[in-house]
Amino acid sequence: MNQLRLVLISLVALVTTPACDLINGPSALERQIAAEQQVIKAYSAAVPQVDALQTAFLDAWKKANELKDLKAYKEALQTHVVPALGAYVKATEAMPTGSDELARIHKGMVDAIKKARDVFAGFADGLTEDTLESGYKDVLRAMSDISAARATYLEQLTTHYAKNRVDLEQDK
Repeated sequence: MNQLRLVLISLVALVTTPACDLINGPSALERQIAAEQQVIKAYSAAVPQVDALQTAFLDAWKKANELKDLKAYKEALQTHVVPALGAYVKATEAMPTGSDELARIHKGMVDAIKKARDVFAGFADGLTEDTLESGYKDVLRAMSDISAARATYLEQLTTHYAKNRVDLEQDK
């Protein structure tokens, strides 16, 4: 009888020891969160460069809008504003999304910026006295679309970051 008890105790110890290791190790969810945190870290590292290009675009647009001469305005749009917006689009597209969820969230913002680039380019290329007012309304609508996309983006990004235990730091 004692031998049977020893065998049973040994068997229980043998079976439960690996289970204890699994309980003490990270769960699949914890590993997934840790992996997504690394994706978010890489994504976040690209933000300052993209923000700087956004600022450069907005500065170029502001300077162009201060011009009173239509020819000079058109030239500023074509040589400064549209290229600055193009650089901003390219950098935004190149951000390392790294996961399907982050790529989905990011896509809405990229699409809005690309559309604005196309609207700005069309406006600049076709700019005349006759098209100034209507074209500028299209530009403002595209910029409004970016604002709406940004609000959605920030809401979704905040949720995604929180789900993965990362605080989203935003400029106020």
